[in-house]
Amino acid sequence: WLDACDIFVLTSLAEAAPSFAIMEAMAKGLPIVASAAGGIPEGLGDTGKLLSDPNINPEKTVLDLVETLQEWVINPELRDQIGAASKQRAEQLFKEDRMLKQTLEIIQIALTSSQENQFNNLPFTQADINHFNHRLEYASLLWNAWYHYTQNNVSLMVHYLEQSLKYSPFEFVTETVLDWVNDFVRLSSYKQSPLDAATLSQSPEWQYAMARILGIVSRS
Repeated sequence: WLDACDIFVLTSLAEAAPSFAIMEAMAKGLPIVASAAGGIPEGLGDTGKLLSDPNINPEKTVLDLVETLQEWVINPELRDQIGAASKQRAEQLFKEDRMLKQTLEIIQIALTSSQENQFNNLPFTQADINHFNHRLEYASLLWNAWYHYTQNNVSLMVHYLEQSLKYSPFEFVTETVLDWVNDFVRLSSYKQSPLDAATLSQSPEWQYAMARILGIVSRS
């Protein structure tokens, strides 16, 4: 339906986080006119037309909508320009990789904060927090290794795998390597690009990584 549209209009009275409908329309390169309600302004930014909040002045919202549609309908070049800006913003911001990376960074900052009292009201000991922090760091490094594997960046993949050994919950390197394989397969399945363990372990990238890591790393 979005492919058949010339203009995307969303006049919600309320939205929580930036609207998925807005994100999808932006990714399609559509010019968007939407009400300034909830999280819509955060998602749209300055790439479309934000109407006044209909909860405050509905009459002005309608007037702004009519004027915008009249202007855009007779000006296809303007629509194309606005749509291109929307698509560019979507490609820069609304990516799973970016979301995961920044979410992990925020959690890590919170866990390593110098504010000693931040966990006082939580039912966790300092040992629990340290354990969780290590597992988070391990998962973050492993995700980064997998991501760079998908980008054919072998050197960075090896770097993140080597770093993850410091936080591995397993006693032996072989256990950790098996976990890497399972996680690469799992992450690939989430991205709908299936990867089986045999294909991964036989790939030149993986064999190079194992030669580097198993050849230079020892664990007590």
